[in-house]
Amino acid sequence: MQSRIIILLGVIFLFGTNISAQSINIDRIEPLNWWVGFENPNLQILIYGENISDSRVKVDYPGVKLASVQMTENPNYLFLDLVFGNDVKPGKMKLTFTNGTDRQVVDYELKSRDTSGTRAQGFDATDVIYLIMPDRFANGDPTNDEIEGMYEISDRNQPYGRHGGDLKGIRNNLDYIQDLGMTAIWLNPVFENDMPGNYEVGAGFYHGYAATDMYKVDRRFGSNEEFRELVEETQRRGMKVIMDMIHNHVGTEHWLIKDLPSSDWVHDQSVHGNTNYRTSTIMDPYASDFDKNSTIKGWFVDEMPDLDQRNEFLATYLIQNTLWWIEYSGIDGIRMDTHPYPYKEYMARWTKEVLAEFPDFNIVGEAWMPNVATTAYWQYDFPDKNGYNSFLKSVTDFPVYYAVNQAFNEENGWDTGIAKLYYTLSQDFLYTDPLLNVIFVDNHDLNRFFSTVGEDVNKLKMGLTFILTTRGIPQIYYGTEILMAGEGRDPNKRKDFPGGWQEDPINAFTESGRNKLGESVDLPVNDAHKFVRNLVRWRNQTPAAQIGKLTHFVPHNNVYVYFRHLDGQTVMVAINSGDQDMKLSMDRYKELTSGYNGAFEVLSGQTFSDLENVSVPAMGSIVLELK
Repeated sequence: MQSRIIILLGVIFLFGTNISAQSINIDRIEPLNWWVGFENPNLQILIYGENISDSRVKVDYPGVKLASVQMTENPNYLFLDLVFGNDVKPGKMKLTFTNGTDRQVVDYELKSRDTSGTRAQGFDATDVIYLIMPDRFANGDPTNDEIEGMYEISDRNQPYGRHGGDLKGIRNNLDYIQDLGMTAIWLNPVFENDMPGNYEVGAGFYHGYAATDMYKVDRRFGSNEEFRELVEETQRRGMKVIMDMIHNHVGTEHWLIKDLPSSDWVHDQSVHGNTNYRTSTIMDPYASDFDKNSTIKGWFVDEMPDLDQRNEFLATYLIQNTLWWIEYSGIDGIRMDTHPYPYKEYMARWTKEVLAEFPDFNIVGEAWMPNVATTAYWQYDFPDKNGYNSFLKSVTDFPVYYAVNQAFNEENGWDTGIAKLYYTLSQDFLYTDPLLNVIFVDNHDLNRFFSTVGEDVNKLKMGLTFILTTRGIPQIYYGTEILMAGEGRDPNKRKDFPGGWQEDPINAFTESGRNKLGESVDLPVNDAHKFVRNLVRWRNQTPAAQIGKLTHFVPHNNVYVYFRHLDGQTVMVAINSGDQDMKLSMDRYKELTSGYNGAFEVLSGQTFSDLENVSVPAMGSIVLELK
């Protein structure tokens, strides 16, 4: 149990013998502000400053009760527990701190919640997500490449260093993203990551996963206000923003880590070491306590202290931080990094409390699991015999990712090659709602798909055709549409988008630039871009391809055929991973083609007046709107 003292309202507490000589020092108050009108009437305010626990606290505001003042073993912290009545109005709430003869009054702002319809919309299978690593996408403001007092500066010659991409660069290129057909953008973390890089051993923190302040956007990306403006501009365009968060760990330079509120705020690395990365231990009925503790309590890497969410102060701090960002910025969703690594009871509580305040919101948990069963466990209402419920709507579908990579790299067989797609989806009965799974061929942690398939454009197109027409929420990694390659070390998978920097000789955000890029690498870059653009934009206008029922057929002659159908609209997809063109025998599919006489082929624009003459090109796909 963590050490704490609870001082109820009205109790005066004094420390030391020379109170009048002590001054009040307040360095931080978090959350930075709050809002009236939340379902949960409770708010816990963290006060940080040297020996702040020596102070007596009074809160004077109509409808707000100071229920308790709590301390930890570190005298530099106080936690104020407030309860809001139903009639609390927006305004400046005065927090009065008294220490002997010293007195300090702080105005703490309570705001009205913004309930406009374009905020916190959630995301679902009608969306296509574009994943952006902010540091590597576009540098819209070179003046923030180097911030005085911060550890890392921009150096594009250093693979593990910062390259200068920022929020303005993303905002400047929203036209490109929207024209591509993307309806949502997911940004890798934008929190402050003021960590010293050690490039010789491959330690750089441009990726954003080692937060040092969870209430600040990293100044090398921009400001909190610029992030909110990016969200607002994206939503004005009818698009959405998904924010990346991490509750498993922070960076060693996080201000809370440098002066821990209590010893149980993080797991002891000297005891637990680093994680074993075996998250299957969480639901494994035979797992040893040793292995489970290694998974949950071990540090992800040496630079990222592992948080212990059993600490009630920490749990409340993280939950309130999430609510603060949603209400402050209006983001539509969250991607929770390393979702299975923290205590699952905490993650369920966090998810439940967030969705209670924002019912339309959606969260996708990164569940990097080896198979369907262990992935499905993390989606809401999974029938766990011990009664656990994650409340999580969406999960990252790594089983589909593995299946896609195997489908176009393995030799076709009874249960290999293209058959992997069929067998993986045949296990969807384990998911509560597979339509909410986020599906992808690659992301920032994985080898780029173009490299995985040996830079074979036909294979890339087959993989993208599959994830843009099967069930789920497709996610496209920035640059996939222009045949960006990269594998092995993380920086190789996270190269700069050509044209995102003023000095770039080729600008792939433009058609002419894509043609030049294609000529320089001898690849059909603009053709690939048009392929993605046309298919995504078609999907956006085709409800059957988004939310329609999926019916598929056992692969035959290296061809996998499936249908999406909804309210009289039927789409037929055939993917041929063999080396010969294959004519389709429509008798096999008549349960879904009956009543249709022709089709429009989406990828080529070809029209078929007779379904009996449909064939699938070798190493290719067709997407038919049945007529």
